[in-house]
Amino acid sequence: MALFGGNKKADKKNNNHSTTIITECTQIHGSIKGCGMIHIDGAIHGNLEVEEVVVVGLKGFVYGDIRSKKVIIGGTVEGSIVCDLLEVRQTGTVSDKITAQEMIADGTVNAEINVEKSIHITDNAHITTNNIQSKHIIVNGHIEGNLTATKLLEINKNGRVKGQMVVKKIKVSEGGLMLGTMLTYDKADYDKMDAEEPVELAVKNEKEVESKEVESKEEQTFTIKEDKDDKK
Repeated sequence: MALFGGNKKADKKNNNHSTTIITECTQIHGSIKGCGMIHIDGAIHGNLEVEEVVVVGLKGFVYGDIRSKKVIIGGTVEGSIVCDLLEVRQTGTVSDKITAQEMIADGTVNAEINVEKSIHITDNAHITTNNIQSKHIIVNGHIEGNLTATKLLEINKNGRVKGQMVVKKIKVSEGGLMLGTMLTYDKADYDKMDAEEPVELAVKNEKEVESKEVESKEEQTFTIKEDKDDKK
């Protein structure tokens, strides 16, 4: 296993781009920019800009910002992440700010999160955030903080959401739990930080929301704000 570069076979598999490996005993102070893929088992104190893939292994640490197409976190990242696809594994920890197209989280995240398409919070995930926003948010784990789902929020079995929820549509399965306040989603009003009055489904305090924990055994779907396209 080499510190930098890879063999010819590896290059061909990665579109002729090499794989860089930062081994467990290695520490780098300074920013890194490159192509291909980088796998980090050591520690980097600096920013990373890699074209294809950044993998932070179980014992890897990055103290800086990351920018890449795909980022996989099994270790610790203290810095902002900008990518197309972010995967936070069960052992992964991320803090600061996340900007992505898609995100799958099964670890610990303490960050502001803005994801364009979809966020999947799996069973082991614990998310603490000032703001988490996406079109489609699926929750099987735990979220605490302000949440905005501009299309759909799904809270599945064992999913827990605590905080202010600004949603357009919501699905809650048996066992799913909401704690907080639910408001309608209106982009203009949200941009002004002046949301509409709570709809009939909204509740005023945690005790009321807790009792809202799916009373029937059927999956429930609520439409919070009517979409003009739905009428067609």
